[in-house]
Amino acid sequence: MTTVERSEQLPPCSRCQGRLMMSAAAPQKDQHGQPIRLELCPSCDTGNLDRPAAGLLLQFFADGGGHDTTRLDEAKHLMLEWTKESMAVHGWYLADTPPD
Repeated sequence: MTTVERSEQLPPCSRCQGRLMMSAAAPQKDQHGQPIRLELCPSCDTGNLDRPAAGLLLQFFADGGGHDTTRLDEAKHLMLEWTKESMAVHGWYLADTPPD
């Protein structure tokens, strides 16, 4: 079962130790047995050409999109693209159907 937990206290960014905007724990662990975290970091992801979906999601929040209910479809699309991009960093890919 998937759960969402909101927290005022997120772990630090694993890349720069700065403050994260958003973090999600993947349901599997890495090769060292540590939880895999999908992270959205304003310091690391703004302008990062290797993470364009993260940059677009950060811009959405900076433009006030997180407080505008008329932009829900845009938010859903940006969140899905960020999730797929973040998963790919760890070698995972979202598939519509499980492989045979």
